[in-house]
Amino acid sequence: MPRIFKRIREEAISVLPAILYFFFAINLFRLTFGWMMRSEGLQYMPFVRTIIASLIVGKIMIIADALPFLNKFSSKPLIYNTIWKTSIYSFFGFLFIFLEKLIPLLFKYSDPNLAWQHMLKDTHWPRFWSTQIWLVVLFLLFVVFRELHIALGKDKMRQIFFGK
Repeated sequence: MPRIFKRIREEAISVLPAILYFFFAINLFRLTFGWMMRSEGLQYMPFVRTIIASLIVGKIMIIADALPFLNKFSSKPLIYNTIWKTSIYSFFGFLFIFLEKLIPLLFKYSDPNLAWQHMLKDTHWPRFWSTQIWLVVLFLLFVVFRELHIALGKDKMRQIFFGK
């Protein structure tokens, strides 16, 4: 197998847990927020978009993991790296969601100032910020368990959770 295909396979396998976790988490988020929003006559994220969102989050994590300063606190207690990585992932998630809203408006209006004004006016800010808060919480939970997995190892984690 050529080297490039091995690298792609390794990347896909390494990001698969994140993609699956975020797929289930975003679907749970979509389901609960969908119920609330449907009662107000609003629509929320379609199922296909949750699949795309989980793939995008996986890609965000691959990009962030490639940054040389991501493991800045590897010699300190786990809380340092956990908070640091959660902050980095959350920043990239915020940036992506923000640009996802702004870029189509830039193409539509061709004027950055006009696009910005429409974004400020048309964005449902409570939904935007609640999404951001949930994304931070989801990243935090994922990073906590990943850091524990790294620190304790696969066998110890299996023993802690499943008793074997």
